[in-house]
Formats: sequence, structure tokens, C-alpha cells
Amino acid sequence: MTACSLLSYIAIAWMKMVPMQTIRSRVQFLKISALSLVFCVSVVFGNISLRYLPVSFNQAIGATTPFFTAVFAYLMTLKREAWLTYLTLVPVVTGVIIASGVCIYLSNFSLLGILLSSEG
Repeated sequence: MTACSLLSYIAIAWMKMVPMQTIRSRVQFLKISALSLVFCVSVVFGNISLRYLPVSFNQAIGATTPFFTAVFAYLMTLKREAWLTYLTLVPVVTGVIIASGVCIYLSNFSLLGILLSSEG
């Protein structure tokens, strides 16, 4: 994250790839800070979940992010995606269900690990 910040600063301030933006209000600063905190907590919990779950299962859970993004976007905005979008998510969710069954069968299942790995 430090390297990303440094390289972004170089690209913006020195190379002028995009214009420098300033924080315009306290409310905007608080929104940015809250988003940063949520992202940081998500990364920390994701790393802690690796104590309780195999990496492969953790990655399978992470693969469901587009599915849950589409579902929550619909619930929050009532805007539907194209049917093809939902159709392409079916194999991903099916794969995660199969991986979950295998993980439970092999006794590698940990509810705490799953809750911690649910990124956001």
C-alpha cells in the first residue's frame, strides 16, 4: 500500500498524468477516512481468516464478491443488471458451493474463518 501511494503521488505530482485533487470539505474528508478504515479492516480480517481456512477456500469465498456486489447493488438502487451478468455468476457461485462442501467434508470448515474472510 505504501508503494501504491508513493507511485500514485509520483504519477500525479511529478508526471502530471491526472490533475491533483484537494479535499474540499470536512464531510468529504470523513467519507474518505471511513472508506479507508473499512478497507483496512477488510484486509486485516482477510489475513486473519487465513489462520482458520485453507488459502484455496479463502480464494473461493473471495470469488463470490461480484455476485454479492450485484445483489447488494440491486437491493440498494433497484437497478437490474443485464441477464447475462447474472448468468455468468452462476458457475462462480456453483463452484464456491462445491468448494464449501469439500471443505466441510475434509473438516477444514471454520465459521469464524468464513466470517473474517467475507471482505466487507
